[in-house]
Amino acid sequence: MLYIEKSDLFARLGDGVRSVEFIRVKDGKLLFVEAKTSFANPNNPSAENVSKFQSEIEEICEKFIHSLNLLSSVEIGVEGNVFDCSFVLPKSVSLEFILVIRNHELKWCKQVQDKITFKLPKYISKIWKPRVRVINFENAARWKLIIE
Repeated sequence: MLYIEKSDLFARLGDGVRSVEFIRVKDGKLLFVEAKTSFANPNNPSAENVSKFQSEIEEICEKFIHSLNLLSSVEIGVEGNVFDCSFVLPKSVSLEFILVIRNHELKWCKQVQDKITFKLPKYISKIWKPRVRVINFENAARWKLIIE
């Protein structure tokens, strides 16, 4: 598991670069995992909530894209091998962008997932073909993505 948000590279790059909580290889998948304690309700039509929801979606998309770019820059040698040497990528993986929301109703997850999928730039979908998942805390625990 690579805690990219706590890496020296991320700290050195500073403002303007965002990161997910961690990156992990599991079952042939490269997982980019972001965790949030809360997220705007996608069913609340108030102007303030809609604005907050859009902002949170944009932030999550940036974190996924920036993290993918950071990892790629290390893997192709732009930054050198600055990550923990125990993190090794297999030759072939599929990508998953996963958002875990602790205090979120399961029925809202699909709406958030669809919005993130739509908001990701089309070139990301064409080049990297990531699967987007939004899950709540219970599912994250069941999938062993978190430690309670």
